[in-house]
Amino acid sequence: MKIAFLVNRDIESNFALNLLMPELHRSVVGIFVSERVGGSRTAPARMLGQLAFIEQELFNDLVFPLVDQTRQVDARYVGFGELPRRFGVPVQTLATLKDPSELRKLRDVRADLFVSIRFGKILGTEVLGLPPRGVLNLHSGLLPQYRGVLATFRALLNGDAEIGCTLHWIDSPAIDAGGIIETARLPVAKEHSLLWHILSLYRPGASLIMDAVRRLERGEPVIGTPQDPSAGAYYSFPTEDDMIRFATLGWRLFDREDVLELAESYGCKPRRGVNGARSGTWQGNC
Repeated sequence: MKIAFLVNRDIESNFALNLLMPELHRSVVGIFVSERVGGSRTAPARMLGQLAFIEQELFNDLVFPLVDQTRQVDARYVGFGELPRRFGVPVQTLATLKDPSELRKLRDVRADLFVSIRFGKILGTEVLGLPPRGVLNLHSGLLPQYRGVLATFRALLNGDAEIGCTLHWIDSPAIDAGGIIETARLPVAKEHSLLWHILSLYRPGASLIMDAVRRLERGEPVIGTPQDPSAGAYYSFPTEDDMIRFATLGWRLFDREDVLELAESYGCKPRRGVNGARSGTWQGNC
């Protein structure tokens, strides 16, 4: 079975790919990348820009180019530029799904199955009709309670005791509305940040994807349970008031240790102080 991944150019998508490629790369015929989530008119709260900087600019513009250049052989994970070399899978950017030449990129790989993770474009009927085995999506939130963007943020803001991710089918252009295959849940850890919670979902999420793919390969049915369209809610980007309330509750968007530990897993080795703690600066290779 030939698989194509549709992902966003951010650290979460890249992390998920690094978890999945060691097992699936022989079946993957292409990785297609969107540059952002939402349309050009989308205007998230200004405070959210700090998280976007970490998720996209810091890693795409600084960490990935530096570690890709030095090709750290002991790095657990690699950036988008190194994925083709390590796993032999081509990576292409999809700027739009309205241009026939961009759609041709998807059509030409002749994938049996699409797997979407944080992909930033709405999949129309033409795209959904391309893979004969359908389109799977890993949503980093529990459905149908939290449809839309930043579901984990909403769960923490609402005081939920657990967060989760949902593997579901995409069978229409409606957002996060397809039949639910399975969910994974994790307890909330107040001592950790939003970024930590989001990233923590991708290990169980990758397991959900792997299980569904293996079942499809064996010819087993992967049935989705229809969602109740009246249940839950759709959330757009948080407002400034949402962000202020989030901070007032004691939550952080990210912690310094989150970023340093993540960068280290890609081959950036932080300098250590006399007590062995990360100093916040990196050695020459990054």
